[in-house]
Amino acid sequence: MERIVDRFVLLANVEDVKMPWLQKQTGISAGRWHKVKTGQNEMRASDVDALVKVWPEYAYWLVTGEELPESGQISPMSRNKKNRSRLKVYLST
Repeated sequence: MERIVDRFVLLANVEDVKMPWLQKQTGISAGRWHKVKTGQNEMRASDVDALVKVWPEYAYWLVTGEELPESGQISPMSRNKKNRSRLKVYLST
């Protein structure tokens, strides 16, 4: 994924983000987020700033597409993988 907007769409899908919830978290209208997600509007720097305030652990990944797990900078997929691993351990006890 080369574009930040593509990573935003992936984040929104993996985290099951609803645009009204994102509006409450960021102060940016749900309509704007929907248009960014569907490609009707370009993503702005202020949108990225708002996202990293909600998910600081995804900041580096969102901007670069890379992770730095040793620095706590992960992707939504890594978080879900970690959560699934914890669930498997919990269910096996």
